[in-house]
Amino acid sequence: MIKFLLHIRDFINQAVQSISTIFKVLLLSRPEKKLPKPAKQELVILGNGPSLKDFIKNRKQFLKEKSTMAVNHFAQTQAYTEIKPDYYMINAPEFWTQDVDEDVLVKRNLLIKTLIENTHWNMVLFLGMGAKKSSVWRNISQENLHIKIHYFNTTPVEGFDFFKFFCFKKACGMPRPHNVLIPSLIIAIRMKFKKIFITGADHSWMQELYVADDNTVYLTQKHFYDEQSAKPDVMKQMGKGKRKMHEILIKFVHAFSGYHTLDKFARKNHIKILNITPGSMIDAFERKKL
Repeated sequence: MIKFLLHIRDFINQAVQSISTIFKVLLLSRPEKKLPKPAKQELVILGNGPSLKDFIKNRKQFLKEKSTMAVNHFAQTQAYTEIKPDYYMINAPEFWTQDVDEDVLVKRNLLIKTLIENTHWNMVLFLGMGAKKSSVWRNISQENLHIKIHYFNTTPVEGFDFFKFFCFKKACGMPRPHNVLIPSLIIAIRMKFKKIFITGADHSWMQELYVADDNTVYLTQKHFYDEQSAKPDVMKQMGKGKRKMHEILIKFVHAFSGYHTLDKFARKNHIKILNITPGSMIDAFERKKL
């Protein structure tokens, strides 16, 4: 009896989520252009976790044989012009919203400047649909003809699996994009790569999280380019202020849950996602050692 009641509860929750998603899609999603056709059948997504440093050093031939996708501030590293990624993913709204803290604005402007000056090969830049309102981002492809911009919908999609997968396929939205890996994966699946390798996705944030005596929550976000110099900092919300502990944990929950949804979506489309990150905290994707 209890099991039956739980099934009824889950059904009602998924039904409500599906109906809610329909309204969100109608209000927030916009028509999306056709995705570029990949030149190769396999893609490597380069997360910026600490483990990426050794991977780049030791697996250059592996990268040459496949398409590559970089994310966030990767362009500000020496590895950017060495690897010359085919695709680049930026998802967080603080990269283009106006009302952000000064330090966020400085980092954003430096990234844009670096992309324009250092991209000397053809590359597709994926940006959340919100970036369309930013003239700074829109003008990138005019200032550097090597860069082509593709905007995608970041609308959170929830509900029944068949409904979510339909929305994913139609480019209406994605699992809650609380991490840049989620839009990277769903774009890669929709581009129909046969194999998607994930590296640099350490996701070891829980080990770097603590609360100070004044109840401020700090997180040391280490990347392959600043592992030794990274310092504890607050986690901002939309580029402003600071998140509370429960807000940070909820963000993590949505990210890890979204990975399981995407793995199921990939399998349904006969696409294999392989996590080749040593010691990764992600439990959704098949692990593989090179």
